[in-house]
Amino acid sequence: MKEPILIETNLFEHREVKLHFINSCCFGEDFAAWLKQELSRRIGGDFQLSEIIQEDWGWGFWARHSNDPFWIGIGYVAEVEPNGSAQWGVFVEFDYGLNIFKRVFHRPDPSALATLETRIREVLATLRS
Repeated sequence: MKEPILIETNLFEHREVKLHFINSCCFGEDFAAWLKQELSRRIGGDFQLSEIIQEDWGWGFWARHSNDPFWIGIGYVAEVEPNGSAQWGVFVEFDYGLNIFKRVFHRPDPSALATLETRIREVLATLRS
């Protein structure tokens, strides 16, 4: 995904700041948990999904395929007026991390990334406000 997928829904918490948030706008914990659960049903054993992790901009988790680590992120964008739904951004990308050798010499499996992107889009298409 070159650009994040933007989703509008009121199904996930986007108003109550939790005590464990890094900052006051780290919404998406429940969205990330839901996405991970739904995604795990569609990808079978091809990917290993990590626990969800809080970032300063939202939440995410790793989807590992063989030696390729993909990062799936979910971030709160804004409240949508007048209905009060939230707008969310969802993205997936290959993440080299700090390993300079992977950055120079390794390319991820493009079919794994395409499969992951397709499954994420399928899961998000099931959302109804």
